Amino acid sequence: MKKTWGIIFTVLLVLGTVVGGTSVSANKLQELENQKKEITEKSSEVKSEMAEKEKELEEIQNKQEDLKQEIKQLDMDIQSISEDISNKTQEIEKKNEEIAQLNEEIKELEARIKKRDELLMERARAIQASGGTISYLEVLLGAKSFTDFISRVSAVSAIIEADKMILEEHKKDRDSLEEKKELVEQDKKKLEQLKEQLQSQKNQLESKRVEKDQVMEQLKEEEGAIEEYYMDLKEQQELLAAQEAAIKKAMELEKKRIEEEKRRLEEAKKNGTVPPSSGMFMRPAAGQVTSEFGARWGTTHYGIDIGATTRGVAGDPVYAAAAGVVSKSYYSPSYGNVIFITHYIDGQVYTTVYAHLLSRGVSEGQIVNKGDVIGKMGTTGYSTGVHLHFELHVGEWNYAKSNAVNPRKYINF
Repeated sequence: MKKTWGIIFTVLLVLGTVVGGTSVSANKLQELENQKKEITEKSSEVKSEMAEKEKELEEIQNKQEDLKQEIKQLDMDIQSISEDISNKTQEIEKKNEEIAQLNEEIKELEARIKKRDELLMERARAIQASGGTISYLEVLLGAKSFTDFISRVSAVSAIIEADKMILEEHKKDRDSLEEKKELVEQDKKKLEQLKEQLQSQKNQLESKRVEKDQVMEQLKEEEGAIEEYYMDLKEQQELLAAQEAAIKKAMELEKKRIEEEKRRLEEAKKNGTVPPSSGMFMRPAAGQVTSEFGARWGTTHYGIDIGATTRGVAGDPVYAAAAGVVSKSYYSPSYGNVIFITHYIDGQVYTTVYAHLLSRGVSEGQIVNKGDVIGKMGTTGYSTGVHLHFELHVGEWNYAKSNAVNPRKYINF
């Protein structure tokens, strides 16, 4: 990639020479032919790299499909577990209701048994008060008439039957009481098991959700990788297109420049004059200088700030300080809307920078003449107040800004 940018920069230098209109070189077209050949070779290399990346991209896309299927299965598992949890919760609620109902029945049985115990105790006390036993035969023999005898037989039979029923019901209730108590204990155990199962399912659900989150994160990373691949491929494709366009433009302009230079030289010979140089810089904006080049706020200010003609009002025109080729035109978090122009003047490369623009009116690779309006003054990026931040570099611009110089050395502000 660095090599490719180097090729573009070389092309831009050649273009700068074309626009600057300085010394004629017979080798310019040959140099451009060489650059074109080098770019063709680079294009072949990039196409090969693109083919490899397309294979990697296909692998990532296949992996993405696997991850999507895994997420789909996890969603199905989560739904199934959630339904089981819902069913288990309902089952627990039902079991609690059954236990409550059994407890109510146990209370009723205990009440009946208690009441019957009291009745049987009273009967026992009555028997004890009569001498310990009741002789039903004596009751019958004590009849005063046949009718009285029949009545006594019926009464004795009723008493015997009642006692029998009381005892049977008493036994039945006690058996039922024990059975229901046993059922309650069983239901309580079942309830504890259900609660344990429910907790286990909740843990399983949480585990599935965590697993899904991890897969989703992995999918997100894979998608990011795909996007990065796409961006890389797109960047290289655009880069190749820009190089080819720049070479074509350079060859056309170089032919025209040679013809124009011949014409100017012939005209100069006839008139006995020397063609004027077009290598002078001009002011990039009309406002007053608000901040100079050099030390500022504990750091170095690598340019000059020019304020708006009407304080705080954006939109003043910004001009190309000299003829050249737009090497960069984009939005930067720090510079905001920024334009870089490469110039080739009297055999020297210069780079001018126009930052914090409200808008940009030129694009990369575009040829501009000195004084062309390239944008409007603004306050985008790391900026406070409407102004143009203007830099001038003797040579190529770099992040260290080691080539930055005070623009006042070249421009009368």
